[in-house]
Order: sequence, then structure tokens, then C-alpha cells
Amino acid sequence: MKWFKSIISIVLQNFRKLKYDYRIWVALIIVLIIIHSLTKRLSDICIYTGVKSSPWIFPFLYMQYYNKMLFFFPLILIFSNAPFIDKNQLYVLIRSGRNKWCFCQMLYIIVASALYFAFIMAFSIVLNLDCIEFTGEWGKILNTLANTTMGTKFQLGFSPEKDVINMFSPVSAMWFTFLHSWISGIVLGFVVFLFNMKIKGGGTFLASIMLVFSAVAAKQTSLVMISPISWSTLNYIQLKYNDGLPSYGYITAFYTIMLFVLFVIIMYSTKRYNFDRELKM
Repeated sequence: MKWFKSIISIVLQNFRKLKYDYRIWVALIIVLIIIHSLTKRLSDICIYTGVKSSPWIFPFLYMQYYNKMLFFFPLILIFSNAPFIDKNQLYVLIRSGRNKWCFCQMLYIIVASALYFAFIMAFSIVLNLDCIEFTGEWGKILNTLANTTMGTKFQLGFSPEKDVINMFSPVSAMWFTFLHSWISGIVLGFVVFLFNMKIKGGGTFLASIMLVFSAVAAKQTSLVMISPISWSTLNYIQLKYNDGLPSYGYITAFYTIMLFVLFVIIMYSTKRYNFDRELKM
């Protein structure tokens, strides 16, 4: 129990520092602006049709590769100062030991990634409350947008996917999109953490390259098989037999192996890392 409490205490210390971190506020403001920009025409569509939309916008919000980049770059910004070392953290490191401290930093990345996408999910609803009615179905508006060009006509910033609506319930689509986005965020966070220890800013650069690669993969289906960030939305997961996209089993295995390998390498690298160098930079 004492070990568990010390883990929670170290992780919470990272979150307490966030209110003084300009990166967090800039990232969240950017996300709010992006959500508003992509969904602001939804109210015009609702007024035009005389029908309110269901709240299940999140699964479609960043299916397009350029929208995906817009939402994931702020998360990379949030993690850009990994391994999150400062004078106070150096003191915590000495008290807790390298292994426990490293585990806590990775746990912080895991929790922060979940909160980030929960924030996007929540505000995709909150910013559109004027044109939303709560229902357990996809609703007429999202079905119409998925099966017609109405979204293009009104210059809506996101596009519902017909196959997703046909094959998933709203709750399952929300959950799987959140889960895959969360795991993709963890992957990016771990990459930033690991490679920032090798080269200052190297992890941030590599994570950005991975995100840009997901945009390239969007135009070359075969590359989706090796683009874990692409799998954050359901349109890059196999929904039909032989559609050329990775199956859910493949994605689960890939994520599991990748996260395990990153975890092991980070733990090993932390033992050899010179934290005093970080404070001198």
C-alpha cells in the first residue's frame, strides 16, 4: 500500500505542475478552436433540416488525415518536455529511485493521454449543445451526412463514415475511437520520452514524423499496416473482409508488442541516463 501511495503521489505531482505549464494551456486552447472550427456548420445543417443532431460526433472528428494531425500535434506539444525533469523532479528521483520514478513518468503519460482524448470527446458535445439532442441512436443528421454530400455543401469540417455507422453502435464507436486514440497517444508519449533522453528534442521530432507518416499512409493503404497512429480512427481498421486494412487482432498485437518494447527500453535507458545533463541544458 505504501508503494502504491508513493506512485500516486509522484504522478499527481506532475499534474499539479500543469497549471503553471503554458504548453498545456496553449494545447487545450488550440484543441477547442479546432473542434469549434470543424463543427460550427453543424448548427446550420440542423437549422436547415429542422432536425437536431445526436451527440456522437467524436468518432468522425479526425478521420481525415489532416484533422488527425491537427488533434495529435497538441498532444505531442504536451509531452515535448519529457522526461519531465526539473530540480524538484531530480529530488523526487533521488528519493524514489530510478525505476519507480521512470514507471511514474510513463504512468503520467498514460493518464494524460486518456484525459486529453476525454477532453476532446467531451467538448465535441459541449461546444455543440445548441444543436444536439441526446439519443442512443446515430440519428437522422449523422446518417444523412454519411450517405449524402450535405456536409460538403455546408462546408462541415468532418465527415461521418457510412461503414462505421452501419457496423458500430454509437457507444461502441465512441469507445473504440477513444481507446485507439488513447493508445496512439501513449505510443507518441513513450517515443518522445525515450528519444528525448537520447537527443534533446529528438523524441518530439520523431513523434512528429510518425504523425506525418500517418498522413502519407492515408494515401497509400499498404503503409497503414505499419502506421499505428492511423489506427486511432475506425476508418483505418478492417471493417470488411479483404479491404486491405489491418485487422483488430493485428492492431492489438502490434500495439501490445510496441508498448512493451518501448516500456523495457525506457526502463533500461533511464538507468543509464545522466539527469544532471538535463538540468544544465
